Amino acid sequence: MSTTPFWIATVLYILGMLLVGVLTRVKRHIHSKADPLSTVEYWLAKRELPSWRLAMSLTAGWLMLGWVGFGMSQVYLYGTTGLWILPVPWFILCFIVIAMVPFVRRLPAVSLPQAIEKRYGPGARTLLAVLSAGVFLAWTQAELFMGGTLLAPFLGIPAWGCMILLAIPIAIYTYMGGFRAIVTTDVLQFTLAAAFMVILAATALSAASSSSGGDIIGALRQAAPPWSGQGNALNPWFLGVAFPVLLLIGYLPGWLIEQDLIQRVQAMRSTREARRGAIAALFLITTFVLVLPSIAAFCSLVAFPPVDGVPPEAIGGSALGIIPALINTMPLGLAVFMMVGIVACQMSTVDTFAQVTAMPVAYDLVEPGQIRRGVRPERRLATTRVISVLSVLAALACALVSTSLGDVYYISSGVLSACIAVPAFFIFWRRTTLPAVITAALAGLVGTVGMYWYEYKYLQFADPALPHYYTDVLPAWLAGAYGYIYVASGVVISVILIVLVSLLTKRPPRERLDAVSARPVDDFNEFVKGSTGE
Repeated sequence: MSTTPFWIATVLYILGMLLVGVLTRVKRHIHSKADPLSTVEYWLAKRELPSWRLAMSLTAGWLMLGWVGFGMSQVYLYGTTGLWILPVPWFILCFIVIAMVPFVRRLPAVSLPQAIEKRYGPGARTLLAVLSAGVFLAWTQAELFMGGTLLAPFLGIPAWGCMILLAIPIAIYTYMGGFRAIVTTDVLQFTLAAAFMVILAATALSAASSSSGGDIIGALRQAAPPWSGQGNALNPWFLGVAFPVLLLIGYLPGWLIEQDLIQRVQAMRSTREARRGAIAALFLITTFVLVLPSIAAFCSLVAFPPVDGVPPEAIGGSALGIIPALINTMPLGLAVFMMVGIVACQMSTVDTFAQVTAMPVAYDLVEPGQIRRGVRPERRLATTRVISVLSVLAALACALVSTSLGDVYYISSGVLSACIAVPAFFIFWRRTTLPAVITAALAGLVGTVGMYWYEYKYLQFADPALPHYYTDVLPAWLAGAYGYIYVASGVVISVILIVLVSLLTKRPPRERLDAVSARPVDDFNEFVKGSTGE
Protein backbone atom coordinates (compact mmCIF):
# COMPACT_ATOMS: atom_id res chain seq x y z
CA MET A 1 0.00 0.00 0.00
CA SER A 2 1.38 3.41 -1.02
CA THR A 3 2.25 5.81 1.78
CA THR A 4 1.81 8.91 -0.42
CA PRO A 5 -1.88 9.57 0.43
CA PHE A 6 -1.07 9.24 4.13
CA TRP A 7 1.79 11.72 3.85
CA ILE A 8 -0.31 14.26 1.93
CA ALA A 9 -3.08 14.09 4.52
CA THR A 10 -0.63 14.37 7.43
CA VAL A 11 1.20 17.39 5.99
CA LEU A 12 -2.05 19.21 5.20
CA TYR A 13 -3.37 18.56 8.68
CA ILE A 14 -0.18 19.77 10.39
CA LEU A 15 -0.14 22.94 8.26
CA GLY A 16 -3.73 23.57 9.32
CA MET A 17 -2.78 23.33 13.00
CA LEU A 18 0.16 25.69 12.49
CA LEU A 19 -2.16 28.17 10.78
CA VAL A 20 -4.39 28.11 13.86
CA GLY A 21 -1.38 28.99 16.02
CA VAL A 22 -0.42 31.89 13.74
CA LEU A 23 -3.95 33.28 13.61
CA THR A 24 -4.31 33.02 17.38
CA ARG A 25 -1.08 34.97 17.90
CA VAL A 26 -2.00 37.65 15.35
CA LYS A 27 -5.54 38.06 16.68
CA ARG A 28 -4.38 38.49 20.27
CA HIS A 29 -1.87 41.16 19.25
CA ILE A 30 -4.48 43.05 17.17
CA HIS A 31 -6.88 43.20 20.10
CA SER A 32 -4.27 43.63 22.84
CA LYS A 33 -1.96 46.43 21.69
CA ALA A 34 -2.34 48.24 25.00
CA ASP A 35 -2.22 45.02 26.97
CA PRO A 36 0.54 42.68 25.75
CA LEU A 37 0.00 38.93 26.00
CA SER A 38 0.15 38.26 29.72
CA THR A 39 0.74 35.23 31.87
CA VAL A 40 -2.99 34.92 32.53
CA GLU A 41 -3.59 35.03 28.79
CA TYR A 42 -0.88 32.47 28.06
CA TRP A 43 -2.06 29.95 30.65
CA LEU A 44 -5.81 30.68 30.98
CA ALA A 45 -6.85 32.63 27.85
CA LYS A 46 -7.76 35.51 30.21
CA ARG A 47 -10.69 33.47 31.54
CA GLU A 48 -12.76 34.32 28.46
CA LEU A 49 -13.75 30.86 27.21
CA PRO A 50 -17.36 29.66 26.77
CA SER A 51 -18.73 26.34 28.02
CA TRP A 52 -18.63 24.52 24.68
CA ARG A 53 -14.89 25.11 24.49
CA LEU A 54 -14.44 23.37 27.86
CA ALA A 55 -16.53 20.38 26.76
CA MET A 56 -14.83 19.87 23.40
CA SER A 57 -11.31 20.65 24.62
CA LEU A 58 -11.59 18.37 27.65
CA THR A 59 -12.97 15.52 25.52
CA ALA A 60 -10.23 16.00 22.92
CA GLY A 61 -7.61 15.90 25.66
CA TRP A 62 -9.09 12.67 27.03
CA LEU A 63 -9.08 11.01 23.59
CA MET A 64 -5.50 9.91 24.25
CA LEU A 65 -4.84 6.75 22.33
CA GLY A 66 -2.17 5.65 24.81
CA TRP A 67 -4.69 5.37 27.64
CA VAL A 68 -7.68 4.53 25.41
CA GLY A 69 -5.72 1.83 23.59
CA PHE A 70 -4.53 0.44 26.92
CA GLY A 71 -8.10 0.45 28.24
CA MET A 72 -9.31 -1.40 25.13
CA SER A 73 -6.58 -3.99 25.57
CA GLN A 74 -7.67 -4.63 29.16
CA VAL A 75 -11.29 -5.18 28.08
CA TYR A 76 -10.05 -7.63 25.45
CA LEU A 77 -7.84 -9.48 27.94
CA TYR A 78 -10.28 -9.56 30.89
CA GLY A 79 -13.72 -8.99 29.37
CA THR A 80 -16.14 -6.86 31.40
CA THR A 81 -13.78 -6.88 34.41
CA GLY A 82 -11.41 -4.77 32.30
CA LEU A 83 -13.93 -1.91 32.32
CA TRP A 84 -12.92 -1.18 35.92
CA ILE A 85 -9.41 -0.22 34.85
CA LEU A 86 -10.33 2.94 32.88
CA PRO A 87 -13.91 3.33 31.57
CA VAL A 88 -15.81 3.00 34.86
CA PRO A 89 -13.50 5.31 36.89
CA TRP A 90 -13.59 7.88 34.08
CA PHE A 91 -17.40 7.71 33.96
CA ILE A 92 -17.66 8.30 37.72
CA LEU A 93 -15.07 11.05 37.41
CA CYS A 94 -17.24 13.02 34.98
CA PHE A 95 -20.02 13.36 37.56
CA ILE A 96 -17.60 14.42 40.29
CA VAL A 97 -16.10 17.07 37.99
CA ILE A 98 -19.52 18.71 37.66
CA ALA A 99 -19.84 18.89 41.45
CA MET A 100 -16.29 20.18 42.03
CA VAL A 101 -16.45 23.13 39.60
CA PRO A 102 -17.40 25.77 42.25
CA PHE A 103 -14.71 24.48 44.62
CA VAL A 104 -12.01 24.89 41.95
CA ARG A 105 -13.23 28.41 41.22
CA ARG A 106 -12.92 29.31 44.92
CA LEU A 107 -9.14 29.18 44.50
CA PRO A 108 -7.89 32.38 42.77
CA ALA A 109 -4.75 30.80 41.39
CA VAL A 110 -3.42 30.15 37.89
CA SER A 111 -1.86 26.79 38.80
CA LEU A 112 -2.57 24.13 41.39
CA PRO A 113 0.89 24.45 43.04
CA GLN A 114 0.22 28.19 43.39
CA ALA A 115 -3.08 27.43 45.15
CA ILE A 116 -1.16 25.02 47.40
CA GLU A 117 1.35 27.78 48.25
CA LYS A 118 -1.35 30.35 49.01
CA ARG A 119 -3.04 27.95 51.42
CA TYR A 120 0.02 26.23 52.97
CA GLY A 121 3.27 28.06 52.17
CA PRO A 122 6.07 28.30 49.56
CA GLY A 123 7.78 25.01 50.43
CA ALA A 124 4.69 23.09 49.42
CA ARG A 125 4.48 24.89 46.06
CA THR A 126 8.02 23.93 45.11
CA LEU A 127 7.63 20.27 46.07
CA LEU A 128 4.31 19.79 44.30
CA ALA A 129 5.48 21.69 41.22
CA VAL A 130 8.43 19.30 40.82
CA LEU A 131 6.19 16.24 41.26
CA SER A 132 3.54 17.61 38.89
CA ALA A 133 6.09 18.33 36.17
CA GLY A 134 7.45 14.79 36.51
CA VAL A 135 4.02 13.18 36.25
CA PHE A 136 2.94 15.06 33.15
CA LEU A 137 6.32 14.72 31.47
CA ALA A 138 5.84 10.95 31.76
CA TRP A 139 2.34 11.19 30.30
CA THR A 140 3.48 13.44 27.42
CA GLN A 141 6.31 11.08 26.62
CA ALA A 142 3.98 8.06 26.68
CA GLU A 143 1.45 9.64 24.32
CA LEU A 144 4.21 10.66 21.89
CA PHE A 145 5.55 7.10 22.04
CA MET A 146 2.10 5.66 21.33
CA GLY A 147 1.50 8.15 18.51
CA GLY A 148 4.77 7.26 16.83
CA THR A 149 4.04 3.54 17.17
CA LEU A 150 0.57 3.88 15.63
CA LEU A 151 1.59 6.17 12.76
CA ALA A 152 4.75 4.38 11.64
CA PRO A 153 3.03 1.63 9.55
CA PHE A 154 0.97 4.21 7.62
CA LEU A 155 3.79 6.67 6.88
CA GLY A 156 6.43 4.02 6.22
CA ILE A 157 9.06 5.61 8.46
CA PRO A 158 10.43 4.58 11.88
CA ALA A 159 8.36 5.39 14.95
CA TRP A 160 10.94 7.96 16.08
CA GLY A 161 10.37 9.93 12.87
CA CYS A 162 6.63 9.99 13.55
CA MET A 163 7.24 11.23 17.09
CA ILE A 164 9.26 14.15 15.75
CA LEU A 165 6.54 14.83 13.18
CA LEU A 166 3.99 15.15 15.99
CA ALA A 167 6.14 17.11 18.43
CA ILE A 168 7.53 19.93 16.27
CA PRO A 169 4.23 21.54 15.18
CA ILE A 170 2.92 21.28 18.76
CA ALA A 171 5.99 23.15 20.02
CA ILE A 172 5.45 25.85 17.38
CA TYR A 173 1.75 26.58 17.86
CA THR A 174 2.03 26.33 21.65
CA TYR A 175 4.87 28.87 21.55
CA MET A 176 2.80 31.24 19.43
CA GLY A 177 -0.61 31.05 21.05
CA GLY A 178 -0.33 29.37 24.45
CA PHE A 179 -3.45 27.83 26.00
CA ARG A 180 -5.79 29.69 23.64
CA ALA A 181 -4.14 28.05 20.63
CA ILE A 182 -4.35 24.63 22.31
CA VAL A 183 -8.07 25.01 23.01
CA THR A 184 -8.72 26.24 19.46
CA THR A 185 -6.88 23.33 17.89
CA ASP A 186 -8.64 20.99 20.33
CA VAL A 187 -12.01 21.96 18.87
CA LEU A 188 -10.88 20.97 15.38
CA GLN A 189 -9.12 17.87 16.65
CA PHE A 190 -12.21 16.81 18.61
CA THR A 191 -14.29 16.83 15.44
CA LEU A 192 -11.86 14.48 13.70
CA ALA A 193 -11.29 12.31 16.76
CA ALA A 194 -15.03 11.89 17.37
CA ALA A 195 -15.56 10.75 13.78
CA PHE A 196 -12.56 8.45 14.21
CA MET A 197 -14.17 6.72 17.20
CA VAL A 198 -17.55 6.36 15.48
CA ILE A 199 -15.95 4.73 12.44
CA LEU A 200 -13.74 2.51 14.60
CA ALA A 201 -16.71 1.21 16.62
CA ALA A 202 -18.82 0.70 13.47
CA THR A 203 -16.00 -1.25 11.81
CA ALA A 204 -15.57 -3.41 14.91
CA LEU A 205 -19.33 -4.10 15.07
CA SER A 206 -19.37 -5.09 11.40
CA ALA A 207 -16.38 -7.41 11.82
CA ALA A 208 -17.85 -9.01 14.97
CA SER A 209 -21.23 -9.46 13.32
CA SER A 210 -19.63 -11.25 10.37
CA SER A 211 -17.59 -13.49 12.66
CA SER A 212 -20.56 -14.38 14.89
CA GLY A 213 -23.27 -14.72 12.27
CA GLY A 214 -25.01 -11.68 13.72
CA ASP A 215 -25.09 -12.94 17.32
CA ILE A 216 -22.38 -10.82 18.95
CA ILE A 217 -23.73 -11.18 22.51
CA GLY A 218 -23.97 -14.96 22.12
CA ALA A 219 -20.39 -15.05 20.85
CA LEU A 220 -19.23 -12.97 23.83
CA ARG A 221 -20.88 -15.39 26.26
CA GLN A 222 -18.80 -18.16 24.72
CA ALA A 223 -15.62 -16.12 24.33
CA ALA A 224 -12.49 -16.86 26.33
CA PRO A 225 -10.65 -13.62 27.22
CA PRO A 226 -6.94 -14.51 27.54
CA TRP A 227 -6.64 -13.45 31.19
CA SER A 228 -10.02 -14.54 32.54
CA GLY A 229 -10.99 -17.58 30.48
CA GLN A 230 -14.12 -18.90 28.87
CA GLY A 231 -17.42 -17.72 30.27
CA ASN A 232 -15.97 -14.62 31.93
CA ALA A 233 -16.22 -12.11 29.08
CA LEU A 234 -19.37 -10.63 30.64
CA ASN A 235 -18.34 -11.13 34.28
CA PRO A 236 -17.45 -7.81 35.97
CA TRP A 237 -16.23 -9.44 39.20
CA PHE A 238 -13.63 -11.91 37.90
CA LEU A 239 -10.89 -10.33 40.04
CA GLY A 240 -13.08 -9.80 43.09
CA VAL A 241 -14.47 -6.72 44.82
CA ALA A 242 -11.10 -5.41 46.08
CA PHE A 243 -9.94 -4.87 42.50
CA PRO A 244 -12.36 -2.04 41.58
CA VAL A 245 -12.29 -0.56 45.08
CA LEU A 246 -8.50 -0.15 45.04
CA LEU A 247 -8.59 1.24 41.51
CA LEU A 248 -11.12 3.90 42.48
CA ILE A 249 -9.16 4.86 45.62
CA GLY A 250 -5.89 5.03 43.73
CA TYR A 251 -6.90 6.63 40.43
CA LEU A 252 -9.85 8.96 41.02
CA PRO A 253 -8.17 11.51 43.34
CA GLY A 254 -5.32 12.15 40.91
CA TRP A 255 -7.49 12.34 37.83
CA LEU A 256 -9.79 14.80 39.60
CA ILE A 257 -7.05 17.37 40.16
CA GLU A 258 -5.15 16.97 36.88
CA GLN A 259 -3.76 20.40 36.03
CA ASP A 260 -5.27 20.27 32.52
CA LEU A 261 -8.74 19.82 34.05
CA ILE A 262 -8.20 22.57 36.66
CA GLN A 263 -6.83 24.84 33.93
CA ARG A 264 -9.92 24.45 31.74
CA VAL A 265 -12.34 25.02 34.63
CA GLN A 266 -10.47 28.19 35.65
CA ALA A 267 -10.36 29.46 32.04
CA MET A 268 -14.16 29.66 31.74
CA ARG A 269 -15.71 33.11 31.83
CA SER A 270 -17.95 32.16 34.77
CA THR A 271 -18.71 29.34 37.18
CA ARG A 272 -22.03 28.81 35.41
CA GLU A 273 -20.25 28.41 32.07
CA ALA A 274 -17.75 26.01 33.63
CA ARG A 275 -20.52 23.83 35.07
CA ARG A 276 -22.41 23.81 31.76
CA GLY A 277 -19.20 22.79 30.03
CA ALA A 278 -18.62 19.99 32.54
CA ILE A 279 -22.16 18.67 31.98
CA ALA A 280 -21.66 18.73 28.21
CA ALA A 281 -18.28 17.01 28.65
CA LEU A 282 -20.01 14.21 30.58
CA PHE A 283 -22.03 13.30 27.49
CA LEU A 284 -19.18 13.77 25.01
CA ILE A 285 -16.64 11.82 27.08
CA THR A 286 -19.13 9.03 27.83
CA THR A 287 -19.86 8.63 24.13
CA PHE A 288 -16.51 9.07 22.45
CA VAL A 289 -13.97 8.14 25.15
CA LEU A 290 -15.80 5.40 27.04
CA VAL A 291 -18.66 3.73 25.15
CA LEU A 292 -17.35 3.60 21.58
CA PRO A 293 -13.84 2.32 22.46
CA SER A 294 -15.38 -0.29 24.79
CA ILE A 295 -17.68 -1.47 22.01
CA ALA A 296 -14.68 -1.78 19.71
CA ALA A 297 -12.78 -3.77 22.36
CA PHE A 298 -15.62 -6.23 23.01
CA CYS A 299 -16.24 -6.69 19.30
CA SER A 300 -12.52 -7.31 18.73
CA LEU A 301 -12.74 -10.21 21.17
CA VAL A 302 -15.19 -11.77 18.71
CA ALA A 303 -13.59 -10.58 15.46
CA PHE A 304 -10.01 -11.45 16.53
CA PRO A 305 -10.57 -14.35 18.97
CA PRO A 306 -7.67 -15.56 21.14
CA VAL A 307 -5.83 -18.65 19.97
CA ASP A 308 -4.94 -21.08 22.77
CA GLY A 309 -5.38 -18.31 25.33
CA VAL A 310 -3.18 -15.82 23.45
CA PRO A 311 -4.29 -12.79 21.39
CA PRO A 312 -3.72 -13.35 17.64
CA GLU A 313 -0.83 -11.75 15.82
CA ALA A 314 -3.20 -9.23 14.19
CA ILE A 315 -3.60 -7.32 17.47
CA GLY A 316 -0.36 -8.35 19.20
CA GLY A 317 0.36 -10.38 22.30
CA SER A 318 -0.62 -7.55 24.66
CA ALA A 319 -3.73 -6.66 22.60
CA LEU A 320 -2.49 -3.08 22.14
CA GLY A 321 -2.88 -3.35 18.36
CA ILE A 322 -6.70 -3.36 18.17
CA ILE A 323 -6.91 0.09 16.58
CA PRO A 324 -4.43 -0.54 13.71
CA ALA A 325 -5.89 -4.04 13.19
CA LEU A 326 -9.34 -2.55 12.57
CA ILE A 327 -7.98 0.23 10.35
CA ASN A 328 -6.17 -2.35 8.22
CA THR A 329 -9.55 -3.82 7.24
CA MET A 330 -10.77 -0.48 5.78
CA PRO A 331 -10.55 0.79 2.19
CA LEU A 332 -7.70 3.21 1.41
CA GLY A 333 -9.68 6.46 1.58
CA LEU A 334 -11.17 5.61 4.94
CA ALA A 335 -7.82 4.38 6.23
CA VAL A 336 -6.27 7.74 5.32
CA PHE A 337 -8.98 9.56 7.27
CA MET A 338 -8.45 7.28 10.25
CA MET A 339 -4.74 7.94 10.18
CA VAL A 340 -5.49 11.67 10.35
CA GLY A 341 -7.76 10.85 13.28
CA ILE A 342 -4.79 9.25 15.04
CA VAL A 343 -2.77 12.42 14.47
CA ALA A 344 -5.65 14.52 15.83
CA CYS A 345 -6.09 12.36 18.93
CA GLN A 346 -2.42 12.39 19.77
CA MET A 347 -1.76 16.06 19.05
CA SER A 348 -4.74 17.12 21.19
CA THR A 349 -3.37 15.05 24.05
CA VAL A 350 0.32 15.82 23.69
CA ASP A 351 -0.18 19.58 23.45
CA THR A 352 -2.33 19.52 26.61
CA PHE A 353 0.08 17.40 28.64
CA ALA A 354 3.12 19.30 27.37
CA GLN A 355 1.67 22.60 28.52
CA VAL A 356 0.81 21.30 31.98
CA THR A 357 4.34 19.91 32.13
CA ALA A 358 5.68 23.39 31.39
CA MET A 359 3.29 25.25 33.73
CA PRO A 360 4.76 24.12 37.08
CA VAL A 361 8.27 24.71 35.78
CA ALA A 362 7.66 28.13 34.22
CA TYR A 363 4.97 29.53 36.49
CA ASP A 364 5.72 27.88 39.83
CA LEU A 365 9.50 27.38 39.85
CA VAL A 366 11.00 30.00 37.53
CA GLU A 367 8.62 32.98 37.47
CA PRO A 368 8.49 33.61 41.26
CA GLY A 369 12.25 34.15 41.22
CA GLN A 370 11.96 36.44 38.21
CA ILE A 371 9.33 38.52 40.01
CA ARG A 372 11.59 38.87 43.06
CA ARG A 373 14.42 40.05 40.80
CA GLY A 374 12.17 42.60 39.09
CA VAL A 375 12.22 40.97 35.65
CA ARG A 376 9.80 42.75 33.30
CA PRO A 377 6.54 40.96 32.35
CA GLU A 378 7.47 40.66 28.66
CA ARG A 379 10.74 38.94 29.58
CA ARG A 380 8.90 36.58 31.92
CA LEU A 381 6.48 35.74 29.11
CA ALA A 382 9.37 35.07 26.72
CA THR A 383 10.86 32.66 29.27
CA THR A 384 7.49 30.96 29.63
CA ARG A 385 7.27 30.38 25.88
CA VAL A 386 10.75 28.91 25.77
CA ILE A 387 10.01 26.55 28.65
CA SER A 388 6.84 25.43 26.86
CA VAL A 389 8.91 24.46 23.83
CA LEU A 390 11.52 22.77 26.00
CA SER A 391 8.82 20.68 27.70
CA VAL A 392 7.76 19.29 24.32
CA LEU A 393 11.36 18.59 23.37
CA ALA A 394 12.08 16.94 26.75
CA ALA A 395 9.09 14.63 26.31
CA LEU A 396 10.24 13.88 22.76
CA ALA A 397 13.73 13.00 24.00
CA CYS A 398 12.26 10.64 26.60
CA ALA A 399 9.99 9.04 24.00
CA LEU A 400 12.88 8.55 21.56
CA VAL A 401 14.89 6.51 24.06
CA SER A 402 11.89 4.48 25.26
CA THR A 403 11.27 0.90 24.22
CA SER A 404 7.94 0.63 26.09
CA LEU A 405 5.67 2.80 28.22
CA GLY A 406 7.87 1.86 31.17
CA ASP A 407 7.60 1.88 34.95
CA VAL A 408 7.43 5.67 35.27
CA TYR A 409 4.23 5.81 33.18
CA TYR A 410 2.45 3.37 35.49
CA ILE A 411 3.75 4.89 38.72
CA SER A 412 2.75 8.41 37.72
CA SER A 413 -0.99 8.02 38.35
CA GLY A 414 -0.31 6.78 41.87
CA VAL A 415 2.06 9.67 42.53
CA LEU A 416 -0.49 12.16 41.18
CA SER A 417 -3.12 10.88 43.64
CA ALA A 418 -0.95 10.37 46.71
CA CYS A 419 1.39 13.35 46.47
CA ILE A 420 -0.66 16.07 44.76
CA ALA A 421 -4.37 15.21 45.00
CA VAL A 422 -4.45 14.56 48.74
CA PRO A 423 -2.87 17.96 49.66
CA ALA A 424 -5.18 19.64 47.13
CA PHE A 425 -8.34 18.14 48.61
CA PHE A 426 -7.24 19.01 52.14
CA ILE A 427 -7.05 22.70 51.18
CA PHE A 428 -10.67 22.89 52.33
CA TRP A 429 -9.97 21.40 55.78
CA ARG A 430 -9.00 24.42 57.84
CA ARG A 431 -6.85 22.38 60.22
CA THR A 432 -4.39 21.20 57.53
CA THR A 433 -0.83 22.46 58.06
CA LEU A 434 2.27 22.89 55.92
CA PRO A 435 4.32 20.20 57.76
CA ALA A 436 1.44 17.77 57.24
CA VAL A 437 1.31 18.48 53.50
CA ILE A 438 5.05 17.98 52.99
CA THR A 439 5.09 14.84 55.15
CA ALA A 440 2.08 13.36 53.36
CA ALA A 441 3.44 14.15 49.88
CA LEU A 442 6.84 12.60 50.57
CA ALA A 443 5.38 9.57 52.36
CA GLY A 444 2.85 9.08 49.55
CA LEU A 445 5.70 9.10 47.03
CA VAL A 446 7.69 6.54 49.00
CA GLY A 447 4.60 4.39 49.59
CA THR A 448 3.57 4.39 45.92
CA VAL A 449 7.02 3.65 44.54
CA GLY A 450 7.79 1.13 47.29
CA MET A 451 4.59 -0.85 46.79
CA TYR A 452 5.07 -0.75 43.01
CA TRP A 453 8.51 -2.27 43.48
CA TYR A 454 7.06 -4.89 45.84
CA GLU A 455 4.33 -5.88 43.38
CA TYR A 456 6.18 -5.70 40.08
CA LYS A 457 9.77 -6.41 41.06
CA TYR A 458 9.64 -8.62 44.14
CA LEU A 459 6.44 -10.64 43.95
CA GLN A 460 6.61 -11.03 40.21
CA PHE A 461 10.14 -12.42 40.22
CA ALA A 462 10.52 -13.80 43.75
CA ASP A 463 10.30 -17.36 42.43
CA PRO A 464 10.51 -17.60 38.61
CA ALA A 465 9.35 -21.19 38.81
CA LEU A 466 6.05 -19.99 40.28
CA PRO A 467 4.66 -17.21 38.04
CA HIS A 468 1.69 -16.75 40.39
CA TYR A 469 3.80 -16.65 43.54
CA TYR A 470 1.84 -13.63 44.76
CA THR A 471 -1.27 -15.78 45.36
CA ASP A 472 0.64 -17.56 48.12
CA VAL A 473 1.74 -14.28 49.71
CA LEU A 474 -1.28 -11.99 49.46
CA PRO A 475 -4.60 -12.67 51.23
CA ALA A 476 -7.18 -14.30 48.97
CA TRP A 477 -9.44 -11.20 48.97
CA LEU A 478 -6.51 -9.03 47.82
CA ALA A 479 -4.84 -11.38 45.34
CA GLY A 480 -7.23 -10.43 42.54
CA ALA A 481 -6.07 -6.81 42.78
CA TYR A 482 -2.40 -7.76 42.30
CA GLY A 483 -0.70 -5.23 40.04
CA TYR A 484 -2.88 -2.33 41.23
CA ILE A 485 -2.39 -2.38 44.99
CA TYR A 486 0.32 0.26 44.73
CA VAL A 487 -2.06 2.93 43.34
CA ALA A 488 -4.16 2.86 46.53
CA SER A 489 -1.32 2.31 49.01
CA GLY A 490 0.22 5.74 48.57
CA VAL A 491 -3.16 7.45 48.86
CA VAL A 492 -4.04 5.68 52.12
CA ILE A 493 -0.62 6.49 53.63
CA SER A 494 -0.86 10.12 52.53
CA VAL A 495 -4.37 10.63 53.96
CA ILE A 496 -3.48 9.08 57.31
CA LEU A 497 -0.35 11.18 57.72
CA ILE A 498 -1.88 14.47 56.61
CA VAL A 499 -4.58 14.09 59.26
CA LEU A 500 -2.24 12.96 62.05
CA VAL A 501 0.47 15.54 61.44
CA SER A 502 -2.08 18.33 61.06
CA LEU A 503 -3.56 17.49 64.45
CA LEU A 504 -0.09 17.40 66.03
CA THR A 505 1.21 20.68 64.61
CA LYS A 506 0.32 24.34 65.06
CA ARG A 507 -2.84 25.56 63.36
CA PRO A 508 -2.29 27.55 60.12
CA PRO A 509 -2.43 31.38 60.40
CA ARG A 510 -5.57 33.28 59.41
CA GLU A 511 -4.03 34.68 56.19
CA ARG A 512 -3.46 31.15 54.90
CA LEU A 513 -7.07 30.19 55.55
CA ASP A 514 -8.31 33.38 53.87
CA ALA A 515 -6.55 32.30 50.64
CA VAL A 516 -9.58 30.10 49.96
CA SER A 517 -12.50 32.29 48.90
CA ALA A 518 -15.89 31.66 50.50
CA ARG A 519 -17.48 31.74 47.03
CA PRO A 520 -16.42 31.09 43.43
CA VAL A 521 -14.32 33.93 42.00
CA ASP A 522 -15.73 34.97 38.61
CA ASP A 523 -14.68 38.61 38.45
CA PHE A 524 -11.51 38.81 36.35
CA ASN A 525 -9.92 41.68 38.29
CA GLU A 526 -10.57 39.93 41.59
CA PHE A 527 -9.06 36.74 40.20
CA VAL A 528 -5.95 38.54 38.93
CA LYS A 529 -5.50 40.31 42.27
CA GLY A 530 -5.82 37.01 44.10
CA SER A 531 -3.50 35.11 41.79
CA THR A 532 -0.81 37.78 41.41
CA GLY A 533 -1.21 39.84 44.57
CA GLU A 534 -1.25 43.00 42.45
